[in-house]
Amino acid sequence: MNKSLFFLFGIAIVFSISSCSSPSYFIPAATGNDVSYLPKPMGSDSIKTRNYVSASLASLALPYATGDINMGFVNFSRAHTTKHLNIAYGVFGFAGETNYESGYHKKTTIPEFDGKGLIGGGLRTSIGYYDYAGPVEFRILSWENALSFESGAYADFRKRMNTLNDPNIISSTKTTLYTTGGATEIIFHSKRNLDNHFAFRFFYGFTPGLNQSIKTNFDYQKRRGTYLDFTFYFKLNKFYGILSSGGNRGFSNKLSLGYSF
Repeated sequence: MNKSLFFLFGIAIVFSISSCSSPSYFIPAATGNDVSYLPKPMGSDSIKTRNYVSASLASLALPYATGDINMGFVNFSRAHTTKHLNIAYGVFGFAGETNYESGYHKKTTIPEFDGKGLIGGGLRTSIGYYDYAGPVEFRILSWENALSFESGAYADFRKRMNTLNDPNIISSTKTTLYTTGGATEIIFHSKRNLDNHFAFRFFYGFTPGLNQSIKTNFDYQKRRGTYLDFTFYFKLNKFYGILSSGGNRGFSNKLSLGYSF
């Protein structure tokens, strides 16, 4: 009896260890970096319409230590501010490459993932309501949207991985993403120079259809569809910078430097 219990206990341990092995998880490259902070003039600015151009360095760490995607972005947007209302819209393009580190020591590894090129572009919009008190502007709620398109070797790789029907490989086939959500922000200008702005923004959203494009036997891996992003923005006269960090399944970071005119 004791030997039988010991044998069953051993089988349970082996099963639990094998079931804990993490899968390889591939999602579109723009996931987590498609929605981005769109600068807008403050209500206190003398110029209520501005253009913004910037370059960005971005990264996406795929779930379960599958690998990384490093990208460069170019961005252009135009913004208008009226009394209690602001709107911005723009375009962007990006290119990059996947990166696999053998040091991840995953049980399920796909070294073929390494070095896959990608290219894409898209559109962004933002419209919001704000109020103010002295030098502080409370951008209470804004509706943020992004539409992106991706092509290249990484997109082809994801489609091929999806057809393998391997339970240890989770791969999205989507090459077009639409992400939407709401943001709240607080922005203020310095007392000595009204053109110096500093802001903190929090975004909460989701990407419709991304869950349906993921083939997996585990439902909980599909439900991780929330998009969260925290952004710090600063503008010194006509130059500005944006630092964003968040995630939409993977973990994303982006640093942007730009010029307004």
